[in-house]
Amino acid sequence: MRTSSRLSVGIALFVLGMIWVPFSHAQNTIPDNATDQATPDKPTERVMPEGLTANLNVSFYSQYVWRGLELSKDSLVIFPTATIGYKGFALNLWVDLDTDFNNPPPGKDSEAKLQETDLTLTYNNTISPLKLDYTLGWIYYDTDGFYGDSPTHNQELFANLALDLPLNPTVGVYSEIETGSAWYTSFNLSHSFNVYKDWSLDVGGWVSYLYNKAEDFSAFHDGNLWTGLTIPLNSYFSVTPKIQYSFPLSSDSDDRLKANSFNGNDAQFLYGGIIFDLTF
Repeated sequence: MRTSSRLSVGIALFVLGMIWVPFSHAQNTIPDNATDQATPDKPTERVMPEGLTANLNVSFYSQYVWRGLELSKDSLVIFPTATIGYKGFALNLWVDLDTDFNNPPPGKDSEAKLQETDLTLTYNNTISPLKLDYTLGWIYYDTDGFYGDSPTHNQELFANLALDLPLNPTVGVYSEIETGSAWYTSFNLSHSFNVYKDWSLDVGGWVSYLYNKAEDFSAFHDGNLWTGLTIPLNSYFSVTPKIQYSFPLSSDSDDRLKANSFNGNDAQFLYGGIIFDLTF
């Protein structure tokens, strides 16, 4: 997959739209006294049809790290994503654009590349008596090769279970169904603190276990600690600066993460970025 000029223009327009639309919408909907609350004589107008939701999101990150694996180095990575949902069902398109991919095959220079495109279909619901929120889903990964290897694709089925309790404990199980037998299981905790008006300080982390039959690997894999400050700018648009730290959980995972890093010697990564989010 090569990044064409048309794709670059499209992504640029997407990013500009993410930034411009909320402010344009805010100008037309927020009264002069700067309150965004509805009044009895002027109720808030619904943007989307009943039951239909839409989200546009773009993240600018210093590095792409996925399940502890280093998938970019020394370059800005941009993750545009769009989601449309209806009554529990959602379809998401996610893109990884590396502005200076510096691990090309021998004989090629580093370049801006569309490295990965993911398509995700999910269904979400809640079992009320148990306060149990569950999400079932399917992911299709299409990548251009991160370590000089050839383009590849893969599919996963997954399930996430979350309890409505303090720290929002969540378990996720992901199973590869195309390239081989592999299971990735994660346990997540997170919490939000109100810090100023409707701003929130969000903190969390996860630990994981990986079983990969093809690699004869079975061990605790990667951990991740993160924090972000969510700043709503109006009812639809928010900005979140975020920082994350990824690290191995065992000596086996340390060896695996180093072997798959760009220079063969890294297993811990400190990275961060800023997220622009628009939800209707």
